[in-house]
Amino acid sequence: MRKKILMLYVVSFVLGIVVGLVGSTFRLSIDVLSNLLDNFFQSLSIHGWPAAFISGLVSMVLVYAAYFAVKQYAPEASGSGVPEIEGTLLHLKTIFWRRVLPVKFFFGMLVLSAKMILGREGPTIHIGGSLGEMLGSLFNLSRRRKDSLIAAGAAAGLAVAFNAPLAGVIFVLEEMRNQFNYSFTSFSMVVICCITATVILDLIIGPQPTIPMNVFEFPHLDSLWLFALFGIVVGFVGLLFNLSLIRTLTFLDKLTSRQKSYYVLAVGFLIGALAVHHPEAVGGGMNIIHQALTLAPGFGFLCFLLVARFIGTMVCYGTSVPGGIFAPILSLGTLLGLAIFQILEMLHIDFLTQPGMFAVAGMAALFASSTRAPITGAVLVVEMTHNYYLIFPVMMACITATIVLQLTPNGPIYEQLLDRSLRLDKKKTASS
Repeated sequence: MRKKILMLYVVSFVLGIVVGLVGSTFRLSIDVLSNLLDNFFQSLSIHGWPAAFISGLVSMVLVYAAYFAVKQYAPEASGSGVPEIEGTLLHLKTIFWRRVLPVKFFFGMLVLSAKMILGREGPTIHIGGSLGEMLGSLFNLSRRRKDSLIAAGAAAGLAVAFNAPLAGVIFVLEEMRNQFNYSFTSFSMVVICCITATVILDLIIGPQPTIPMNVFEFPHLDSLWLFALFGIVVGFVGLLFNLSLIRTLTFLDKLTSRQKSYYVLAVGFLIGALAVHHPEAVGGGMNIIHQALTLAPGFGFLCFLLVARFIGTMVCYGTSVPGGIFAPILSLGTLLGLAIFQILEMLHIDFLTQPGMFAVAGMAALFASSTRAPITGAVLVVEMTHNYYLIFPVMMACITATIVLQLTPNGPIYEQLLDRSLRLDKKKTASS
């Protein structure tokens, strides 16, 4: 028995190394290709070429290539990947890692480099879980232990995506609470995998925070109730996000195959063209979060970005290409927090807080409300920004935002996406 447990820990350690290497390579590949494309289009613009049009064509080709690869070779690789992991842990789905890994990695890199309003964390979580399934098969583990490895790999994927190992652990315990096999051994496997993957990430990329920003002191006590009220507002935005995303996907599911292809081509072109004229309105969201925190955009521009990125997230996720909603939600929360802070300034309400505090709280609260995972949301943004003193006000915002969703008949977004995926699977089975 002891030898078996020791072997599981060794396999978890190996999985952490593999996820760290693959996840780091995935991040670096996106950054390199994205920078190459940016420099290329900038050069075209300088020399008088129609950069926006060419950028639109390039993005259109990259996005459609990803859509075609997913449709033809790995339908499981579409979208975020988190619902696929949850479905696998519930034994309602199967991870076909041999086809998911190459499609998710390569075409996810192309899509995210094309500036689609999607995040890298979903693919990284899916890749991590698939690597867990792969190692479980190679070591001929039982289904129960395979599930633990899948959960550990998924947690490590999140840890690598945001350099947040604790958030990775809590994500599995909170977001996958209905699917995770709770035992000390399984929990230890998740912790070992997350820590190892993060160490590998730090060795390759560096230990710097994902979102560098000023470290704030503990906010004034008189302002704490404001964060609770702010969470309620964010909660309704989270509800709107969930409803809009599901209704958008439901509408797109009714399109024929040819109509869906035209839709993907159109979205790819529009995103590519927009990337030249308004680069802050597209992309996963990490850049706009940093820009919003350092450049302090005006209220009108914040509202424009909020609307553009909100609609863009729905439109881009509807293409079914590899990409998550995690990072787009965080960027929307940042913009919302800054916008509400400016509204408070217009009303001459001053509680000795800074805009960055509301931005951090907005990130966490919007994610918490949409997924009903308040602890994950709070820990994640605190780890990403290294603003540990904000954990209390951030938690207040997360809890109130989550309560708003809890009091509505709207379920967590990943649970709804899983239900949709299962319905589509049944429909395909019935038609075949």
